[in-house]
Amino acid sequence: MSRVASIDIGTNTVRLLILEARPNGSLKEISQSRAITRLGKGMDTTKKLLDDRMDETILVLTKFRNECRKFEPLTIIAVATSAVREAGNQKEFVLRVKKEADLEIEVIPWEKEADLMVKGVLWQLPNIKNDVLAFDIGGGSTEFILARGREIVSSVGTQLGAVRLTEKFISHHPVDLNEYKALENYLRGELKLVKEKFLGFSPEVLIGTAGTVTTLAAIDGGVNPYDSEKIHGVSLTFKRVEELLEDLRNRSLAGRMVIKAMEKGREDLIIAGGALVLETMRIFECDLLVVSEYGLREGAALEILNKE
Repeated sequence: MSRVASIDIGTNTVRLLILEARPNGSLKEISQSRAITRLGKGMDTTKKLLDDRMDETILVLTKFRNECRKFEPLTIIAVATSAVREAGNQKEFVLRVKKEADLEIEVIPWEKEADLMVKGVLWQLPNIKNDVLAFDIGGGSTEFILARGREIVSSVGTQLGAVRLTEKFISHHPVDLNEYKALENYLRGELKLVKEKFLGFSPEVLIGTAGTVTTLAAIDGGVNPYDSEKIHGVSLTFKRVEELLEDLRNRSLAGRMVIKAMEKGREDLIIAGGALVLETMRIFECDLLVVSEYGLREGAALEILNKE
């Protein structure tokens, strides 16, 4: 049997997945963890990772490394995305992680991030055979991938991340109407540019992954405690996303945390992330969004297992 651990170091969340490949070719999940560390806080203004955010992220990575030791021998792949990719002190962070958490980090370009993401997204959606547009809302960036016949046709990387958008547009909770309108107009303009790069392509299936999308699905289904099996593969209509977002916009931060399915640390980001979901559905004329629990973390693990 072969085991692989995949660690996704995102702008907002750090995720661990450990998979075991069985002799019959099947894969079994033997451990997974996640923690919101908001590593990319303030990146747009400071252009570097803040010391306290690095400290917290390295603490989480040390815990993940210790979890991996329980299942040795195994191969570990740790990938860092938007925040580390853009940080002026990237090398300092990578060296600290190596020294303090005993982990080697690969800082991947958005093109590879998109490739790994769509592999993870389609892995557990075997019946998807139509033209697909998949998107992964991160804290610092969002990748849009067009796939046809499970093969990537085109991809577009953007800086439409939930942390970045929140810091730029949203400062009041409940949300100020003028702030939200400014966010909405900005997203529509940026997403029209994304659609133009896809030559006006209209997908038959729209798939969303990562925390914003899965949180909306959890709130919609009242899934608490969080259960990935109850989230993966469910669908949300445009009208339902609109209703959820309107309710969330009218709540204070504390009011959002009353919702049991709301993950601590996401209560402020859910507005910008939710607006991005809604406007993506609007611009690409998709009334239905399929929710995927899987993404970059799974894609990275699958790539290593396929090589082995």
